[in-house]
Amino acid sequence: MANIVIVFDSLRGNTKRVVDCMNELFTGAGHEVKMFKPKEVETAAVEAADFLLLGGPTYHKKLINTMEQALFKLEKANLEGKPGAAFASFGWSGESLGILEDTMKNLYAMDLKVDGIKVKQTPVAAKVKKEVEPFVEKILATL
Repeated sequence: MANIVIVFDSLRGNTKRVVDCMNELFTGAGHEVKMFKPKEVETAAVEAADFLLLGGPTYHKKLINTMEQALFKLEKANLEGKPGAAFASFGWSGESLGILEDTMKNLYAMDLKVDGIKVKQTPVAAKVKKEVEPFVEKILATL
C-alpha cells in the first residue's frame, strides 16, 4: 500500500472533481490518499509520501496564486528524487500543467513518473473520470 499525497486547489470545482476521482481510484486500488489545499500543506506529510501529485487550474494563462504559494512552501521540503506527477484543469489554455511539471522536475529535482494531464473544465463527472482513469492507471503501474 502506497501513501499518496495530493496538493491542489480549485477555482470553480473542476480540479476538485479531478482530485475526487483520483482519490476514489487510488483508494479503490488499496492505497492511502491524503489531500491538502495550499494553506493546509504539511511538509512532513509531503516528504513522507510515496508519490506526490500537484494540481491546479489555469487562470489567465497562469497557475492560480494559492498554488504558487504552495510551491514556495514546498521548496523548503526535501523532495529530491521523490516520485510524482502533475495535473491541471483549464477552460481555455492549460499553462498551469507546464508550470507545475517544470517546478517539480527542475526546482525540486523530483522523479516525474508519468506525463501530467490537463482536464478541460466540465461539470460532468463521467467525462472527468474518462480522462483521469488512464492517468491513475499509469501511476498505479509505477507503485
